Amino acid sequence: MLADLGDEQGWRRPLAVSFGFVFIALFVLASGLGIPLGLAIFGLLALPTLPHLKQLVPLEYPLAIFLVFIAWAWASASWSPYVHSQQAWKMALGAPLYGLFGYAVWTLRGRGRLLALYAALASMLLILAIYAIEAITGFASHLFAEGAEREQMLRDMTRGISAMICATPAAWAFLAMLIPGWRGVMAGVLYGVLAFVIAWHFGLEAGMLAIVVAAMVFGIAWIYPRSTILATGLAAVVLFLLTPMLMPFFLSLLDVDSLPLSWAIRVENWEFAIERIIDKPLFGWGLDASRSFTEPYQIRGNVLPNISVHPHNVGLQLWLETGLIGALLFAASALALAMRVSSAWNLSRSQGAAIAACVGAYLTFCTLTYGAWQEWFWGCAAWIGALCILVGPAPERVTQK
Repeated sequence: MLADLGDEQGWRRPLAVSFGFVFIALFVLASGLGIPLGLAIFGLLALPTLPHLKQLVPLEYPLAIFLVFIAWAWASASWSPYVHSQQAWKMALGAPLYGLFGYAVWTLRGRGRLLALYAALASMLLILAIYAIEAITGFASHLFAEGAEREQMLRDMTRGISAMICATPAAWAFLAMLIPGWRGVMAGVLYGVLAFVIAWHFGLEAGMLAIVVAAMVFGIAWIYPRSTILATGLAAVVLFLLTPMLMPFFLSLLDVDSLPLSWAIRVENWEFAIERIIDKPLFGWGLDASRSFTEPYQIRGNVLPNISVHPHNVGLQLWLETGLIGALLFAASALALAMRVSSAWNLSRSQGAAIAACVGAYLTFCTLTYGAWQEWFWGCAAWIGALCILVGPAPERVTQK
């Protein structure tokens, strides 16, 4: 096998990518931090050759717009009230490192690509098994922590579960590819049900909703792959650009007193963030400014800061910290990417379904749970992108005339 790889394209990239997928699976319990770490390390080890890297120039529009956004976010740090931010460096270094891993996957062909595909599916099954065992036995959390520390560890574990759920549609596509007929369908259904049960066990309501959204989008995209990918791009535009305008209406429909405490806290965070956005709508408060809004308020006997680290909504955080300009750039890059992917001539039905459903799950978490700058969440986007690349055709088919 390795000899064949050596004759075909060398063994370094296929093995580095394959070990990267396994590394991520083994360390996903660590608050999801194994994802960016694995992508960075093995992305460098799998660094494509110079001829491959030259193909990145000139930059595609989505990447070019995204780099302009990073530059704007970096500039906004100069007027941020939070002076201890390191996010600009993390963004500038993390984005290309995580992207290198995905690009290395894209350059694979033949047996090297097949090896990476099997490693990716094995890693997805391993992640599912790890969390299923933890849900049943509580082994890791009992072994490494007790009391309040164990509760915090269990909350941190939900990041890895969220990443697993975002990647679940890619696992469905892998299983459909490798297990023909109804057996592949049933294997995918079983995977999805187990992921849903794990999310329920760990109290991850957003994860349960994300699985449902992913399943619905996957089914629609299986019939209309290109249109559904474009629709998810438009959904991203709505989330990133229109949330401050639309959210007050939806919040007015809620009975906050009847919500669980964790969701009532988020509603308070969202309302406070919208008020601050109105104060500085064009340029925003500056990168990481959310960390500076620590004035306390009381809710159901608990004294909490107005915003704890981030407002638990990517669209609101983009507006709050980078203003209309940042939100426009971020939304434009997302829409340009959706247009680019949906127009690819060789997009397969299974790949289109995987991409659209992964994006649907990811946007669910963007809306309800996580912040815009979390490294593991950026890494998660690159990781599921790499998985979806393996669902599609090899690069020689992409470039053939």
